[in-house]
Amino acid sequence: MATSIPIYREQNDYGERESFYVPHFEVIVAGRGLPDDVVRDVMQVSYKDSIEEIDSFELTINNWDAQAGAFKYEPPSQPENAKMFDPGQKIELWMGYLNSMRLMLIGEITTLEPNFPEAGGSTLLVRGLNVLHSFRRKQHTWAWEMMTDSEIAKEIGKQPPSEDRPGLGVPVRVNEQAAAREVIEDFVFMNNQFDIMFLLERARRHGYSLYLALDGETGEQFLYFGPAYNLKDVAYLLEWGKTLSQFKPTLTTANQVEEVTVKGWDRQTKKPIEGKAKIGDPGIDINLDQDAVALAVKGRNEVITDIPVRDKQEADAKAKELLRKQREEMIKATGATVGLPDLRSGRKVQIKNLGERFDGEYFITETTHAIGDTGYRTTFNARREKGL
Repeated sequence: MATSIPIYREQNDYGERESFYVPHFEVIVAGRGLPDDVVRDVMQVSYKDSIEEIDSFELTINNWDAQAGAFKYEPPSQPENAKMFDPGQKIELWMGYLNSMRLMLIGEITTLEPNFPEAGGSTLLVRGLNVLHSFRRKQHTWAWEMMTDSEIAKEIGKQPPSEDRPGLGVPVRVNEQAAAREVIEDFVFMNNQFDIMFLLERARRHGYSLYLALDGETGEQFLYFGPAYNLKDVAYLLEWGKTLSQFKPTLTTANQVEEVTVKGWDRQTKKPIEGKAKIGDPGIDINLDQDAVALAVKGRNEVITDIPVRDKQEADAKAKELLRKQREEMIKATGATVGLPDLRSGRKVQIKNLGERFDGEYFITETTHAIGDTGYRTTFNARREKGL
């Protein structure tokens, strides 16, 4: 029997510590856990999420029975094994540690990729996506004014699918306490996106989850938009040389500008519309501690003419949004730490011991969780939002 050896890591701003024991995973296919002999064939399990993409999973499975000289999970193997990983099968993936498991996703198998190497036995790569991928139907361009993200989510849910405007035709339920704390947005712009992808992006801006569920009493299908019920609300502090095994930040000013101008045309008044945003304006305060970078982009101006705007207020709001997004992309990074199932895209972490220029609060844009022969590891992509 394996001995559980705790590994301690700084967890949050309160100095609490978290224990890590033997990495563990569970895969449930069509409502049933994998048999023990199949679990032993699983060589690696990985989960990936992103603020811009549907989350996904991969299973790498030993597909060769050396004694029988036959494939394990391909016909004519045992019928239950041959169909176990068929595309379309519903799947649940749990990852973590023996004392702490987290539901990573509920999805379905979409891809099978067998590998027949020159040397060694055959393996089978099983890939799948979150069940939300079935909502990717029609891309829309739309705008909302003076609404919170939870209000926008509920509006998209109640609208039927349409060619003309965003709508999913599935009720969206929100966490009312969390929704009450959201800031009313002056202007939110959806630019040629799938409705579900736009909602996913807005959810992860708050560290929320978006998932499909059934009402236990009515059997009604609904989308939940709010804080994840199965994740701890933690703010990780990661330090290079201690709890951060790898980190590589990149600072670039190549695509940075000091000012963005959005130009349009008012068809009713037959007059031009112009909106502007500049570094230093209210709301454009990301990475302003980087004085040298601000000087490097001084005088650069970007003019946007291909975005439809109705008036100057909308043009100003769009210019501010575009400039803010550019500033967010100035310092980006990749990193790695011990497996942290609660560390997902949309979360924020504090990074230390990198020097004044790169220490700071980082917003996680993508994570990959992998359990294999070398244990459990979480790698991530992030952007720096402010100094410590």
